[in-house]
Amino acid sequence: MPEKVQDFLKTAIVLAIASVFAYYAKSIGEATDVISVTYVLMVVLISRMTNGYMWGILASIFGVLSANFIFTAPYFQFNFTLTGYPFTFCVMLVASIMISTLTQKYKQQKEEAEDMARKLQESYLKQIQIERATEKEKMKNHLLRAISHDLRTPLTSIKGAAAAIYEGGDKLDAQTRNKLLDDIGNESEWLIRMVENLLSVTHISEDTMKVSKVPEIAEEVIAAAVSHFSSSNISQTITVRVPEELIIVPMDAMLIQQVLLNLLDNACKHSGDSSQIEVSLTRDDHNAIFTVRDDGRGIPEEDMKDLFEYGVSKNKTDTVDTNRGFGIGLPTCKTIIMAHEGSLWAENNQGPGSSFHFSLPME
Repeated sequence: MPEKVQDFLKTAIVLAIASVFAYYAKSIGEATDVISVTYVLMVVLISRMTNGYMWGILASIFGVLSANFIFTAPYFQFNFTLTGYPFTFCVMLVASIMISTLTQKYKQQKEEAEDMARKLQESYLKQIQIERATEKEKMKNHLLRAISHDLRTPLTSIKGAAAAIYEGGDKLDAQTRNKLLDDIGNESEWLIRMVENLLSVTHISEDTMKVSKVPEIAEEVIAAAVSHFSSSNISQTITVRVPEELIIVPMDAMLIQQVLLNLLDNACKHSGDSSQIEVSLTRDDHNAIFTVRDDGRGIPEEDMKDLFEYGVSKNKTDTVDTNRGFGIGLPTCKTIIMAHEGSLWAENNQGPGSSFHFSLPME
């Protein structure tokens, strides 16, 4: 239905209702002022419900004429000769038109304000999208730089050790040969761990940076990660501390296991051979909190701010994440936890070592 037709029907219906009400008020002896106010309110309502100034002005004229024709003696006749009526007619008409005009102006200003707010919101959302795209591009560049660095280092070591074994032949003693083979095994394990981290990142939606979560028993996820990690050749002792109550957390279990494996690997690298590593689980009102604690060297304060950033070079003491260069383990943990809408942080213990914590919402 065309807009003008809708406005006409709205105006006609409101005028009819106002006239019926005014006629009823007149029949029960209400003063003429009540009738005038009724038509003024009618003008406000019509101006609010319709578009443009025309309908409000027409309603103003109709109200003034109706007051004269229906509710002023002689009834159902126009009589503009009554004492004071021309002045009353003009005042009522001007007041009605002013009210109609002000109401329309208010509507126009409101629409302009809403339009401005909508444009600001669209601009804000667009800016957010640009910032996210920039951040994703930055993170991708850092990740590629970290991968290229970390691939080159172990591959070079493997190549060198293999070449030494091949060229040395029988001239190499058993101790040297075993040392070179151990180096090849360790570097290969490092490459496997890095590939697992990269595969973990591919499970995160590029558009939403979210993961598909299902309810999982947190204790079982920890047990699976610790069991998998303990099967490798480590000298540290790992203990697990979980509450008696069952804690169920929505998560991608494979990705959270990868986070725990990275944190355990980080703890082992920076702890002594006879050190203790503890994995614990607690909860607050809204989150499950996982902690990996070691009694190793701790984290230099200058490295704290860059712990979880891709492609940030560490200092010479190399106490963070990896002794092979940039490292993508901790940054991968951050990406996974952010995709779960959780938090990840680290701190030095009161005694020796450090603790890495991450929280996951339980709803």
